[in-house]
Amino acid sequence: MNIALIICAIIIAIATLVLLTIKAKLHPFFSLTAASLVFGVITGVSVPDIISAFSKGMGETVAGIGVVIAIGTVIGTLLERSGAAETMARTILKLTGPKHASLGLAITGYFVSIPVFCDSAYVLLSPLAKRMSRDTGISMTTMGLALAFGLHATHMLVPPTPGPLSVAGILGADLGMVILMGMLVSIPVTGVALLMGKIFGKKHHYLPESIEEVDVKAKLPSPVLSFAPILVPILLMLLNTVASLQSAPFGADNFVTAAFSALGQPVSALFIGLIIAFFAYRSIHPEDRDIWGFDGGFGDALKTAGQIVLIVGAGGAFASVLKTAPIEEMVHTYFSGLAAGILIPYIIGAIFRTAIGSGTVGMITAASMLLPLMGTLGFDTPMGRVVAMLACAAGGMMVFHGNDDFFWVITSTSEMGPDIAYKTIPITSVVQSVTALICVFILQFILL
Repeated sequence: MNIALIICAIIIAIATLVLLTIKAKLHPFFSLTAASLVFGVITGVSVPDIISAFSKGMGETVAGIGVVIAIGTVIGTLLERSGAAETMARTILKLTGPKHASLGLAITGYFVSIPVFCDSAYVLLSPLAKRMSRDTGISMTTMGLALAFGLHATHMLVPPTPGPLSVAGILGADLGMVILMGMLVSIPVTGVALLMGKIFGKKHHYLPESIEEVDVKAKLPSPVLSFAPILVPILLMLLNTVASLQSAPFGADNFVTAAFSALGQPVSALFIGLIIAFFAYRSIHPEDRDIWGFDGGFGDALKTAGQIVLIVGAGGAFASVLKTAPIEEMVHTYFSGLAAGILIPYIIGAIFRTAIGSGTVGMITAASMLLPLMGTLGFDTPMGRVVAMLACAAGGMMVFHGNDDFFWVITSTSEMGPDIAYKTIPITSVVQSVTALICVFILQFILL
């Protein structure tokens, strides 16, 4: 298949998605469906195969995150209606001050995403971001980007998330050093995203609407009970991650590791958080016997979650249709013979993230191609392998747009219109990625 044709097809498909979503105001689910069909037809894929790829991608995405979104949305509703989100917002604002509320969210995202997937963490923390936005008057654009890209930074650069963990394994990089350097690089990467969030917040100012006003004199849950529905799931997922490490710090195949494995899965961990959030709600509203019913808070939350799941699923389906083109083989053909230091893995990672919406696939593919060239490019040393890993991850950070399901998680749960999302999220991801690349160049200069 001709490379020019594939590039044109990608551009036209993305343009279709943007125009239908922003100009025609078409629902994102149908815009993503139309973009998938356009790409498939242009590249010569038969309609049955397009439908098959779309359905497969939709199913895999929903299977991976659908239940997480559903439970997380219900938790968010309980946190909001109980006043727990208000308690959390007040607590963080006491620590950061109202002027630096977005910094508090960015730091929260930075740490939370090390053990927890971006999608799960954002769904869990978005009610807090909306509450803080309403309380401070700071644009939800600023709050949403601060949280999203704080999560994005460490998710892409710091193991044990699958992408950086896999790349470290492929390149034989020391895991401890990768974690240390990844966290170091993530600091300026998070910082520039916070700056971009403040800039875009002034241009695209809005406050979330689905926030119930809280009576300042009303009884609120304690900080411990308010934070527990979020912190307990995160702690359980972190313990599961640590328990499953090759070094087996809690032992191998014993009761402790089995318990962490069972309780630390995203669905089970969030379900435990849901139970805690429910008791927090009942401690404030013991009279409400309908909260868990079809017409109560649970039902309202799941109606919202259903739409979010469809949009996110369609994003995954679009990425699946893009994969019907032989992008990987073409990148191998055109880049395998080049030698330009860390720019090669960076460019390859960027191509895959931009084309198919998966930073993990992008950085893993870049690492696989880079491996036989490690000696030639001067990365065949312990620190060289770490630098090479970070270069792959930096490339995998851009461009973050509508073919990535996380894009739609942010858009849907933040009440951020697709027009604002397209004007802010891709640009911020580019700035993050370039900042990461600059940091890698500096590390290469210092360490190699």
